[in-house]
Amino acid sequence: MGLITDTLHRFLADVPENNHTWIAYSGGVDSHVLLHAITQLRTTFPKLKFTAVHIHHGLLPNADKWASHTESICNQLNIPYKLTRINITCPAGESLEACARKLRYQAFSQHLQADDVLFTAHHQDDQAETCLLQFFRGAGPKGLASMPTTVKFASGFLSRPFLDISRQTILEYAQKHQLNWVEDTSNLDPRFTRNFLRLHVIPLLQSRWTNINKTIMRVANHCAEADQLLKTLAGKDLQTVQNHTKSTIFADKLCNFDILREKNILRQWIQWQGFPLPSEKKLQHIIKDVIHARIDSMPQIKWKGVEMRRYQNELYLFAPLPKHDPKIEIKWDIKKPLTLPVNIGILHAEPAQCLGIRPLPNKTITVKFRQGGETCKLPKRKNTHTLKKLFQEWKIPPWERNRIPLIFIDDQLAVIVGYAVCEGFNVNKDEAGIDICLCTRQT
Repeated sequence: MGLITDTLHRFLADVPENNHTWIAYSGGVDSHVLLHAITQLRTTFPKLKFTAVHIHHGLLPNADKWASHTESICNQLNIPYKLTRINITCPAGESLEACARKLRYQAFSQHLQADDVLFTAHHQDDQAETCLLQFFRGAGPKGLASMPTTVKFASGFLSRPFLDISRQTILEYAQKHQLNWVEDTSNLDPRFTRNFLRLHVIPLLQSRWTNINKTIMRVANHCAEADQLLKTLAGKDLQTVQNHTKSTIFADKLCNFDILREKNILRQWIQWQGFPLPSEKKLQHIIKDVIHARIDSMPQIKWKGVEMRRYQNELYLFAPLPKHDPKIEIKWDIKKPLTLPVNIGILHAEPAQCLGIRPLPNKTITVKFRQGGETCKLPKRKNTHTLKKLFQEWKIPPWERNRIPLIFIDDQLAVIVGYAVCEGFNVNKDEAGIDICLCTRQT
């Protein structure tokens, strides 16, 4: 059949029957060849559903013409077509390329259902450019590994079947089949870093090393293998240092490793928590000023969208906490859920047996937060304790303490939500009660 159709045949054979295959179709030569080649194989895979998706960025004057062109081609090929418009806003200091790419993939992700596959037309030359870009940014094995052939994406998978195929092979297919594609003139603008590599750097390298793209591909593959080994090692090391009930890390156990494994554990832990990696300089600060800090200190360090803190012997990682005013008071009708401010969560009161507070009709229930000086006498204890002492006993990190909802009944502290019911409000054995719980949600 040919290299392109043979390659696609192998990839489509791995797509489960009756699953939806989405084709990223920009209208350029690469995605047009992908679309056309797939249509040649539809009869071979009759149970697969195909739909082309075109993302309308609205950045260039010809964007509307390209959308019309892509729809026309899909009609000719009898392929279902989806047009998705996006509005690109780019924060100061970020590249337009990166912003457009991020929003484009967000748009693609909205179409995928469980186990669907998105096919893109990235090829060998794209992989070489990506690897060089990462190299010039000083990336490690993960970055130099560049684009994986298949990766989990949204609710399904992202597949790049052309990664081992050169741009020249794709162009020859397009010319042989007399395909009609659009040319994105922005690809000729050397102000964009990727275009500068494509137009100036890689041709210079090819004048000396003809097969440089294949060589760079080997580098990417070697780095992908190295990155996988590092992940495997970090996974084993994390088993020995992580508090799995809280997804925190024990600082003293982390210090048992040499500096290289320490950094490897931290990188993988941060990534597995879903946060961006810190710079190398920031990582060194984490090791010196957070992990190796005195046990009685509470250091913290921030980078883009992430905050790391240490309390006693544990490292915590989370998105920066929004500002919270602990002085607020909220009257609560416990028959209805109560949404608390700054994404603290939603309070629920549910009937329970031998659990929670005793039903107290005609009482005023108020939700407050810790101000200082509050006390609670726990059942079966002789003495009354301040919340400060109880929070220390329960090893609650200081930054969480003024975000714990406190339930007051007629101005008396009754419940420390998630932790305790104060004596006098707790149900007795075999007594029906009301369990108050907090349903947390992501910020």
